[in-house]
Amino acid sequence: MRRRELRRRMRGLVIAVLMVLAFLSGFFGRTLVSAYAEEEYIKPVKRYYTSIQLQAGDSLWDIAEEYMDGIGYSKKEYVEVLKRMNGLSSDRIHAGQYLTVVYFAE
Repeated sequence: MRRRELRRRMRGLVIAVLMVLAFLSGFFGRTLVSAYAEEEYIKPVKRYYTSIQLQAGDSLWDIAEEYMDGIGYSKKEYVEVLKRMNGLSSDRIHAGQYLTVVYFAE
């Protein structure tokens, strides 16, 4: 008899816990859905690569300033990306050299 009562209480407890979990998942799910619905639409941008020939007086920092719009990097980070992409160990570049640069556009 005691065993049957214990089973019934455990079943009731499990059902209560499941109902609470269902309620919470519905509540938080609705909250997340409404939060996503309120976000602004951000136009996707595509990554492009191009090769440029360096002119006298060009520097990685000047090139970074020209091409880094929409990337989300700081100028220093973009210069590091340029160096890594082009196998450069320093900021030193020379006129006539070709450099691959990355830029973003819609």
